[in-house]
Amino acid sequence: MTEAADTQLVEQFRSLALERVERIEAAWQRVLTTLDDDASRLIHREVHTLKAESRIVSFVDVNLVCHKLEDLLELARARGYAVDDEFELVVGMALRFIVMLVTKRAGGPATAIDLPGFVRQIDLVVKRHEHAGRARPGSVPPALRVVPGERLSSAMRDHLGPPAVDAFIEFAVARGPRRERLRTAWHALRDLVAIQRAVVSVAQLDKHRHSALALARDLGKKIDIALAIETAEVTAEVLHAIDIATLHLVRNAVDHGIDDAGGAIRVRGALKQDLYVLVVEDDGRGIDFPRVRARAHELGLLPPGEIPPERLVDVMCHPGFSTRTEANEVSGRGVGLDVVRGSAVDLGGTIGARSEAGKGTTWTVSIPVPRIAVHGHAIRAPGLRFPLVMGAMWQPLERPRQPAFVVDLAVALGLQASNSISAHAVSFTDGTLEVALLSGDAPRPVQVRRLVPTPRDALAEVCTVDSVEGLLLGRGLAALGRA
Repeated sequence: MTEAADTQLVEQFRSLALERVERIEAAWQRVLTTLDDDASRLIHREVHTLKAESRIVSFVDVNLVCHKLEDLLELARARGYAVDDEFELVVGMALRFIVMLVTKRAGGPATAIDLPGFVRQIDLVVKRHEHAGRARPGSVPPALRVVPGERLSSAMRDHLGPPAVDAFIEFAVARGPRRERLRTAWHALRDLVAIQRAVVSVAQLDKHRHSALALARDLGKKIDIALAIETAEVTAEVLHAIDIATLHLVRNAVDHGIDDAGGAIRVRGALKQDLYVLVVEDDGRGIDFPRVRARAHELGLLPPGEIPPERLVDVMCHPGFSTRTEANEVSGRGVGLDVVRGSAVDLGGTIGARSEAGKGTTWTVSIPVPRIAVHGHAIRAPGLRFPLVMGAMWQPLERPRQPAFVVDLAVALGLQASNSISAHAVSFTDGTLEVALLSGDAPRPVQVRRLVPTPRDALAEVCTVDSVEGLLLGRGLAALGRA
């Protein structure tokens, strides 16, 4: 890794770490006043991921504080977050220590951080509180559930998409000072719900190879790790999920899969149709399914009897599950696989594993990738100053039948009728229904990039056509003809 790339990685870590601390602090305040299971899970996922990411960039002090903070948080969750002022103060101090350590620049002036003394203080607090009483009734249990991600959810995106389309239309047809005011509102809403494009590549994920090699050295293991990642355009959410999955699955392979004699880890990733498929494979000891089954029975997560391997894999991914009775600095908290599954499932994806004793384990994560570039046919609708594109489900008809109705798109979008005498009807079909639209010219094939998505049955979504914002008409157009 070049010095410039290393510097860029550190700066990226600083930024993400501060964002994670903000989310942890907000969630910590919620769990202190309410039994918020979502907030509880978010805290543990964020701290565990921050700990793993800090190791990649060799922020060993941050890694240590995160590990000790996990001790505090496990104890707090076990007691239903019924903690005293001292306990709450130490958690807050740990988060402040992390911020100071993250923002401290190499070679900068020393700050008043007595890290060894603070670590001893955490250990004393944990020791005093771990036998201080049972959890209060109704405390947050290690439930078998998926935690929503911290990013804008698909449901929220669907909810905000149609209002964003309305905001774009209002802005696009406005004139004078009002247009500038609406531009600000539209851009703010667009930035919130727009599809954020990203690229997944070897360069994006190579940091995990370096981290795995460092972790293996710390554990006294010798590994060979290789990445075969096909470059693909995805969304920022998909890239984040892939990054998180690679981080935790590779660490899991080094710690659990590869034995002391060493071994190989292979990471593959490729876009297959509308799915990005990530595969992390090792040739290690394999999953000890009898041990997983026994631990699941011990925790009351599964009934007695034989359980198929795929069900045991599912249990392994549930929050709080670990075959280890004591956590170390790498694993044992039952968080890593939960984070992977949560990140994938939040986007409609799946996670699974195949394993054979003495031959290794293969984890597969499949995540749907929304189509960003799509084909359609552009038309110039009278009365509208922005481009309109008929989506791929609508195909132009060279010899249309007598259409059942003719659509003035200005009216369909809630605007005044165009009253254009130069417009003529252009016919399209979705295979079952024929519609005719008023257009000033013949339809032309184009490729557009989706910008603000909407539900499948919506009339339109915002796209860019030749770098100009416009509307992509979808399945909702058919409802106008059937109304």
